[in-house]
Amino acid sequence: MGTAVSLFQRAKDSLQAHDPQARPVLVVEDDAGLRAYLVTILEQQGYRVVAAGSGEEALELLGNEKAMLAVLDIGLPGMDGFAVAEQLTADVPVIVVTGDPLRAKMKAFGRSPSMTILAKPITSEAFEHALDSLL
Repeated sequence: MGTAVSLFQRAKDSLQAHDPQARPVLVVEDDAGLRAYLVTILEQQGYRVVAAGSGEEALELLGNEKAMLAVLDIGLPGMDGFAVAEQLTADVPVIVVTGDPLRAKMKAFGRSPSMTILAKPITSEAFEHALDSLL
C-alpha cells in the first residue's frame, strides 16, 4: 500500500516546475492575519501571490496580469468579493472565504462552476483541498 503524499509535499517536490513569472494567485482579504495565513500557505507551495486588503487595491496591484486563481473575501470594504470576481476573466477559478457561507452560496448561484465557498474560520486542510480541486 502506497504512502499518501500531502498537497504540501507534492507542491514542494514540484517547486522547480513553478515559473517565478507564472500567473499569480490573487488573495483579497481585509483581515490582515487571515490574509497573511493564506499567503503563507500559497507561497510555501511555490505560488507567486498578489495580496490586498480591498478589491480596488487588488485590481490595481494585479494590473494587466491575469490571475491563475483568486481567493476572495466577500465582506470587503468598498468593492465586495463578488464584484472583484466579475472584474476577472471568466476562466479564473475563485475560492470565496466568508463568515456567512449560506448568503455567499445564494449570491453565487448561477455564477461560474469553478467557484468554491469556504466558511471562516478556514483550516489549512480545507484550503488545501480547495486548491487541489481547482488547480
